[in-house]
Amino acid sequence: MRIGVFDSGLGGLSTWLACTRYLPDAEYFFFADTVNAPYGDRSAVEVQAFTEDAYRRFLQLDVDALVIACNTATSAAAAPLRQYASMPIIGIEPAIKVALQESRGEVLLLATELTVRGAKLDKLLQLCDPERRVRALACPGWMEIIEGQQADWRERASEYWQEKIAAHARNATALVLGCTHYCWLRDEISVWSAGNAIFDGNDGVARQLYRLLLRREPPAAASHTDLLTLHFAASADADQKMAAAQRLLQGAGVRARILPF
Repeated sequence: MRIGVFDSGLGGLSTWLACTRYLPDAEYFFFADTVNAPYGDRSAVEVQAFTEDAYRRFLQLDVDALVIACNTATSAAAAPLRQYASMPIIGIEPAIKVALQESRGEVLLLATELTVRGAKLDKLLQLCDPERRVRALACPGWMEIIEGQQADWRERASEYWQEKIAAHARNATALVLGCTHYCWLRDEISVWSAGNAIFDGNDGVARQLYRLLLRREPPAAASHTDLLTLHFAASADADQKMAAAQRLLQGAGVRARILPF
């Protein structure tokens, strides 16, 4: 079983990890479109074109399914891509439904600018948030700090939180991470937000991938104990991105062998 995973950068590695908890024996191919990142401040038309280019790349790899591990790309491109794709397309969306079900009070969604202003989010909020408990906050520049993986990236991410997000999070009882890059700060965000409940869409994507490929409900997620293998490519700075991916995974306590393709 061959599975493609696509993001504008390294954030989608968090989605890939979620998928390996349900389908550990699959062969995974990860493509980071770093030459066009970040997607959050691009137009929807541009992001759709980038995503379609990535789809064609995975088509040549003969994958059995494609996971769009990018909220922005899902918002802009998943629906039109599904109209002609020859494989299942699994997109990720902010875990707003779960957050509303499992928490009380205000829910703060943190996402990119394009996701926040996109029609897909507006439709989702109309459908599942009649009480208007969700507030969406665009976080321009935060993804770039995480993606850059400079030596002080966690300190810079903390400064960003204090300057741009902390005041908005003060009254929230739950946070939704609407960008897969933000998931790499999950532990820090829990501390910064004084222990608020935190939700993201990665587990939902992994479970849906399992359902579509195996035609049954997924079991409980397994923990990462074995060495994982990931085939990796990037549209720019591939060697540097591969090294950065390795550091991210090591920092999360994940043993992985990353191979170029």
